[in-house]
Amino acid sequence: MTVRAIGNASIAKVEELCGPGFKPNRMFPRFDQEAFDAQKHWMVSDHVEAGSDRLVGSVHAWVVRTPHHTILIDTCLGNHKTRSAPNWNNLNTPFLDRLQASGVAPESVDLVMCTHLHVDHVGWNTRLENGRWVPTFPNARYLFARKEYAHWEDERRNKSGEEVNGGSFDDSVLPVVAAKQAVMIDVDHQPDPLLTIIDAPGHTPGSIAIRLADGGREAVFSGDIMHHPVQVYYPEWSSQFCWDQDMSAQSRRKVLEHCVEHNSLLCPAHFPGANAGHIHRDRDAFRIEWDR
Repeated sequence: MTVRAIGNASIAKVEELCGPGFKPNRMFPRFDQEAFDAQKHWMVSDHVEAGSDRLVGSVHAWVVRTPHHTILIDTCLGNHKTRSAPNWNNLNTPFLDRLQASGVAPESVDLVMCTHLHVDHVGWNTRLENGRWVPTFPNARYLFARKEYAHWEDERRNKSGEEVNGGSFDDSVLPVVAAKQAVMIDVDHQPDPLLTIIDAPGHTPGSIAIRLADGGREAVFSGDIMHHPVQVYYPEWSSQFCWDQDMSAQSRRKVLEHCVEHNSLLCPAHFPGANAGHIHRDRDAFRIEWDR
């Protein structure tokens, strides 16, 4: 496991799943084959499956340790949960064992932060105990962006009897609220002296990025502002899962420009392989230099 230092803080990735998924013409509504082929030489095989062009993706969480808190950013899919996607249904992964191997017991987590509330970012918020969903991290405050939570709360209210977010709002978010461990935050909230929130709507109405800065270094945890590194090169390519394609592209460019300006380490939620890197300008777009 790679542990990276950001001043007096450290970051590490804890992976739940990794493998090939969607083909790019399905993933990106604005996909262009010629543009994709121009980048394929560096993407195979870490980021694109050889022979099929299927995009390789990781589902992982980020562990951030500061002098003040142990923080978990995005909590993957979770075990024993009914999901419509066959590869995500009723999982039984050793994620908690991997988290423990990184030195983090569930009881030691102080803050859980979700960049947004999609199914693959909230799953380990809860675990099944005696037939009930209970918070996995009993001593943590779970920080949900107020605008994001309100959107899905409205969806649930307006779609009475229907599943919201594939059932994840009911089994992975509401039990945390019921346990009184949820804190609704705005973008001016500072959860830790080293952390700030970046407003980045578009993938969902209230999606955020999280900035860690100390000692002249910084990292940005971008959630699903980017799903795949090809979007660094083509920031106008929003995914099919984005709530607002144009707004998502604007937020993506904003975060990439921030990373260039501040020499931030970009730490997305789904990049496999080296999974993090520094962003540089490349004419009207950007390129990534992997942090290995």
